[in-house]
Amino acid sequence: MMKASKNFINNPLPNVATESDYEKQAQLTKELVTAAQNGDTAALEKLCIFYEPLFKKEMRREIFYNALGFEEGLSLARLRFIEIIMSYNGADYVHFAGYVRCRIHFALYDEMKKVWERQNNEAALPADDSEANISALGENIIEREELAILLELALKKLNEKQRKTIKALYFEGYTGKELAEKQKITPAAVSKNHKQALNNLKQNIA
Repeated sequence: MMKASKNFINNPLPNVATESDYEKQAQLTKELVTAAQNGDTAALEKLCIFYEPLFKKEMRREIFYNALGFEEGLSLARLRFIEIIMSYNGADYVHFAGYVRCRIHFALYDEMKKVWERQNNEAALPADDSEANISALGENIIEREELAILLELALKKLNEKQRKTIKALYFEGYTGKELAEKQKITPAAVSKNHKQALNNLKQNIA
């Protein structure tokens, strides 16, 4: 296998000046990738070392290190790179570095979106987000709605005095004395209407 040039070791993406330089780099990349795919761990290790600066450059992007954390993102980039090496079909070794850059960038971007989605979903849930509590919350809402409907229907079955007494005492905030003054009746009469209304409501709602 061809030995890696010192320039390529120091910079996996050198600014080559001639077609010959591109061809040499492409040939070296092809030999290392082919060897790695055939089980040569040393070749795979060399490729990982050569491309490490690219991984770090991507992870210095603010959106990536804020969402993923520098070290975790770097580990993900390395893992994706190995997957790229092992599955590469050898279509274009001249532009292999650019291909790797795009694949690593979008792998990090996809992982960043997953992190954001998890954070948004967690923020949208109640503090106690167990299935049992969520189910109970839904049942309580339904029960309250049903009770409100039953109460409305039951109130309609009361006579006018009883209905006004319940609404004044429970919905409008009047005391028994205030209601007696408003209706110009005695507190005893208010109490009587109140008791009769409650008895009728119990019968109609039960």
